[in-house]
Amino acid sequence: MANRVYSYVRVSTQKQNVQRQIDNIMAYLKGESSIQFEDKYTGTTLSRPEFEKLLKAVDKDIAKGDNVTIVFDSVSRMSRNAAEGIEQYFAWYNKGVELVFLNERYIDTSVFKATLEKQIASVSDTGDKATDKFINSIIAALEDYQRDLAIKQIELAFEQAQKEVDDLRKRTAQGMAAKGAGDKIRAARTGQKFVTIKSYELRIAILKELKMFGGALNHTQFAKQHDISRMTLYRYLEEIQLDMECSSCTPKQQIAFYRDRIKAWQNK
Repeated sequence: MANRVYSYVRVSTQKQNVQRQIDNIMAYLKGESSIQFEDKYTGTTLSRPEFEKLLKAVDKDIAKGDNVTIVFDSVSRMSRNAAEGIEQYFAWYNKGVELVFLNERYIDTSVFKATLEKQIASVSDTGDKATDKFINSIIAALEDYQRDLAIKQIELAFEQAQKEVDDLRKRTAQGMAAKGAGDKIRAARTGQKFVTIKSYELRIAILKELKMFGGALNHTQFAKQHDISRMTLYRYLEEIQLDMECSSCTPKQQIAFYRDRIKAWQNK
């Protein structure tokens, strides 16, 4: 029987970096090796191919009788929402998999198991059939109670994670609003309305033509074709990614937004 240790990291936006998650996991493992699975944001799909590989690897190990531990930086990295997370949590728990969540240690499966065992240990068999039947009903109730408590804790963990994301988006939106107001003032002062239109047209081209968004051009090819420097391209990419993160839009939706902005400028 082998002890298998896995770790899984995931980013949900293009501006996020998995390195912080990796550093936290490595610090927890203290030199112990793990097999790492990493899903990166694509902007075009919600699929998690590395997570699917993790599922298959875990099932294979369990079939062999191995002990399996999976380490996550946060429960929100295990799944995309609370309902999905709860289902996966108990699917693995029932198979004997140990789950570790570095930001929410109170919902580690070891904590859930230890609490449940402690509650059950407080109720002992008496040898009397009727009494033992009653005790077993108490144990079943304790198991249901502890499960409901774990579900509530997982839901709260997801709510907190979502609140942090929403707060970040709100701050980003406020910053973008202030920046947009400044851009309008500068445009009004100079009368150079075409600059704003041109910038939106370039953003649309980036979303349609760059490989990272499903197009055919790499960064160098795009910059050369549109006669801009790579630094300018990177600046536009940062702005686009900020726009998409703030509005939770897909590339296609963001293109539609930019086109609406162009029409608005043209109708002024």
